[in-house]
Amino acid sequence: MDISVLLSTYKRPGLLAQTLASFCHMDASGLLWEVLVVDNAGDGETRRVVEGVQGKLDITCLLETRKGKNNALNRAVEEAKGSLLVFTDDDIIAERSWLREMWEGVERWPRFSVFGGRILPRFPSAHVPLPRQHPFFIGAYVLADWGIHEGPYNAAYVWGPNMAVRAKIFREGWRFDPHIGPNGSNYIMGSETEFTKRMEKAGYRAVYLPKSLVHHQIRPEQMKVRWLYGRSFRDGRQKAIWYGWPDVPLLFGVPRYLVRQLLETGMERLFRFYDRERAVDLGLRYWNIRGMLHQYRKERPVKRKE
Repeated sequence: MDISVLLSTYKRPGLLAQTLASFCHMDASGLLWEVLVVDNAGDGETRRVVEGVQGKLDITCLLETRKGKNNALNRAVEEAKGSLLVFTDDDIIAERSWLREMWEGVERWPRFSVFGGRILPRFPSAHVPLPRQHPFFIGAYVLADWGIHEGPYNAAYVWGPNMAVRAKIFREGWRFDPHIGPNGSNYIMGSETEFTKRMEKAGYRAVYLPKSLVHHQIRPEQMKVRWLYGRSFRDGRQKAIWYGWPDVPLLFGVPRYLVRQLLETGMERLFRFYDRERAVDLGLRYWNIRGMLHQYRKERPVKRKE
């Protein structure tokens, strides 16, 4: 088997059906490839969607009862037969050349083990609540279009909907961290990024393959400000983990400077309510700080010198 395509899903059969439909039109002649869908909910409709394409794809539906995307991906890794494991999500639309471009790109870089492709958002007809140049836009809608040529790049830019790893890496014992990543509504973001950065630290550099392209389906609820604030909160939790405990004075057991920033940002939001774009920007910052405070509070040391 050349390629195993791995994805986790949780009660999203409508989106999954569109993803699998795009796989059915894949131009991958000459490649032996399989699809492993991990149902992380035990959802009957999900299984029916998979069964509906079994005559068109070499596809297997696995059940993982331990909740969390990374638990599901680790289960798929155990079952995959391909020499290259391609990871994606249940809400993408793949270009017909996606897998071929990924495979040929991997062959061009035989000394590298981690690869990332390009990801473009596919919006519904609703209005985008942020200006497209806003820095939060890139992460919120998973826009991995870095404007650079094929070649080595920062592993932090390898994103989950379009990444590949040589199978030998997992045979060496590498796995995704089950303590982070999608799991309910309040989770720590950055599951694949944590994995790729950990690999980069161990000497496994990443390569960008811009011709390997998928489109991320943006759902209508993701166009709402409330959803953006929730994502900003989860991003704040991720930042706290990445930054670690700062050597600064504490207030109520958390970094005092963050409490001050939260209060200042909250006050400015009250006085800038008339400027919607600025108010949304301040709201993102406010919820990001709250996410950091939430995570620091959960992981604060038992004893700490002030």
